[in-house]
Amino acid sequence: MRIRRAVPADAAEIWAIRTRAILHGCASHYPPGDLAAWAARATPATCADAIATRHVVVAVRDDGGLAGFAQLDPQEGTVEAVYVDPDRARRGIGRALLSALEDAAARLGLRGLVVEASLNAVPFYGALGYAHECRAQHSLGGGHHIACAVMSKRLGNAHRTAT
Repeated sequence: MRIRRAVPADAAEIWAIRTRAILHGCASHYPPGDLAAWAARATPATCADAIATRHVVVAVRDDGGLAGFAQLDPQEGTVEAVYVDPDRARRGIGRALLSALEDAAARLGLRGLVVEASLNAVPFYGALGYAHECRAQHSLGGGHHIACAVMSKRLGNAHRTAT
């Protein structure tokens, strides 16, 4: 597996991974209606827009397909997404993707990152050094909201490049 920047041709596969990860990976923490609303917020076109306007990285399997992706808003210092194909969960893919975002953020001069973690992802972010700040509600539109945890991490000097 290797990590690389996403390209426009990855958009449909990113969308498919996102949808599967939400519907299957988050079902233990959210009701079906919220999962459906959450999954419906993205399309291949919105994923392509994110590739053009955000820092998006993908995990590429040995066969060339994607195993997961992660997305950073470098203007806000916000981790917007870390999704792994449910069939490839618990293999270090999410950790590698998040590390790539943290490295990119440090290269951009960001001193820390914030994430609105879904409840099922709180242990993942906590294990990687993100501190729980508070509980919040993330709006999905159409009257749907999901509970989340706002978490943050200061980026250490180990991630910084020499100037």
